[in-house]
Amino acid sequence: MEGYKATDKNLKCRNFQFEVGKTYEEQEAILCKKGFHFCENPLDVFDYYSPIKSRYFKIEADDVSEEKEEDSKRVSKKITLKAEIKFSGIIKAGIDFILEKTENEIKIIIVS
Repeated sequence: MEGYKATDKNLKCRNFQFEVGKTYEEQEAILCKKGFHFCENPLDVFDYYSPIKSRYFKIEADDVSEEKEEDSKRVSKKITLKAEIKFSGIIKAGIDFILEKTENEIKIIIVS
């Protein structure tokens, strides 16, 4: 599953050091407790990291838990930071995400 992750300026998230292109694995994935957290909606990363002091990444997650909360936060056992995205890129990705979801909902209404 593709998604988005934010880290601090040093590529750390909760004292875990990340590196772009490297794959990381955990034994468990429990939302808000263990595993690698990310968001499906790019704009949801702002709920967890400051827009001013953060870095943003497009990620690939495997072995993703089915757990969900109010937003698009997810957790996986395996994650790879594929590419860093600038602030403007995360905003554009968020707009694209919302437009895609809206278009899909409109298609469902029209077909129904």
